[in-house]
Amino acid sequence: VVIVLFSLGFVFIQLKKTKYQKVVIEKQHIKLNESHKEITDSIKYAKKIQDAIMTSKNYMKDVLGDSFVFFKPKDVVSGDFYWVFKDQQSNVFFTVSDCTGHGVPGAFMSMIGTSLLNEMIVENSIVDTNLILDNISDKIKIALDQKNSDYQSKDGMDMALCRINNQRNKLMFSGANNSLVLIRNGELFEYKGDKRPVGFYLGKGLKFTSKTIDVQKNDLIYLYSDGFIDQFGGDKGKKYMSRRFKKFLLSISEMSIEQQEYLVKVEFTDWLGDNEQVDDVCVMGVRV
Repeated sequence: VVIVLFSLGFVFIQLKKTKYQKVVIEKQHIKLNESHKEITDSIKYAKKIQDAIMTSKNYMKDVLGDSFVFFKPKDVVSGDFYWVFKDQQSNVFFTVSDCTGHGVPGAFMSMIGTSLLNEMIVENSIVDTNLILDNISDKIKIALDQKNSDYQSKDGMDMALCRINNQRNKLMFSGANNSLVLIRNGELFEYKGDKRPVGFYLGKGLKFTSKTIDVQKNDLIYLYSDGFIDQFGGDKGKKYMSRRFKKFLLSISEMSIEQQEYLVKVEFTDWLGDNEQVDDVCVMGVRV
């Protein structure tokens, strides 16, 4: 009888402990869900802010005309961004930029980049693309306290920046690690940017350069981040690669801008397949 009573008492205590633990776990689960919802809601709101800061596609169409953007963040918010502005002298500036990281850290950098483009071009009326990149780079170094040390922030961005004036048929281009692709009459030309980012860089005194390109009616200009070409996929799970991407752009260049935008989306989606997207993706196409 004593053994039975002892056994029953032990079982009762264990059941009580289990019930208590269950209540604690349920409370922790509720708290975790609440925290997750708060974080998710904050990120969704951050996306609304980022979308509002990003150039609207309607404005882009108004100032660039025949153009498209394929924009696909890896997460809710993006470290890639695009930006377009037309000044009073009929110069149209447009860029595709790829900030360090993706997700929330990348989104913060993209907002800094957008703000600095507004400051340099809209407020200060700097028109030379190389000087714009120089000034943005200096501002980022100051803002992020980037000094020649192993411990400082090395955040920055890769950027392809263009200024076009259709009245003069001239395009100025400067690049920070990113290139410009121009297709004319079925022939592809690539203009490479400088091999350095906007922001932290160990090469002292190295300034950005610019290229002036004579453009013709119906020329196609493409700017893009590395998210598309670095994506793993296809039958063998390999990277898409730059060579394949340029060949693809050439194959769609005779089509309308609307068709091109659709085909870029289809090409990326098909290549991605069941693989995880590795980075933000941004591709811009402009017909002169």
